[in-house]
Formats: sequence, structure tokens, C-alpha cells
Amino acid sequence: MEKYLSIGELAEYIKLSKSTIYKKVMNSSIPVIKATGSLLFNREAIDKWLEGHSYDTKSEITNNISEFLKPQRKERQ
Repeated sequence: MEKYLSIGELAEYIKLSKSTIYKKVMNSSIPVIKATGSLLFNREAIDKWLEGHSYDTKSEITNNISEFLKPQRKERQ
């Protein structure tokens, strides 16, 4: 497994179009290395970036709320 990905490899890896990735590079919203006229993407940095952009499912949110409210329910009784 290579440490750095080209834009084509990244597009395949994260299932986004090259044009979307280029837009994210221009907006500085994706980690990128600009070297020798090429764009390179560190796989570990991309994985962390993806994790930072994940969202809980509706059931996970409901479960988290229920767990948060449990101690409060006991106090009210």
C-alpha cells in the first residue's frame, strides 16, 4: 500500500470525482501536498480527514441521547 496517492487514485479511494477533489484543493478543505507540479495526498491524512467528516446515524444519535438522559431520569424520580 502506497503512502501517497495521486488525484486519480484518491478519486477512486474516496469515491469522489476528480473535479470535486480539485475544488476541495482550491478551497483548502482537503489535506494535500503540492510537489513538483503534482498534487499528492497522504493516505493517513486523508483517512483522518474522512473520520473528521463523518456523522452519526439517526439511531446512533437517538441512542446517545437516551444514554445521556438516563442519569437525569433517575434524579427526577
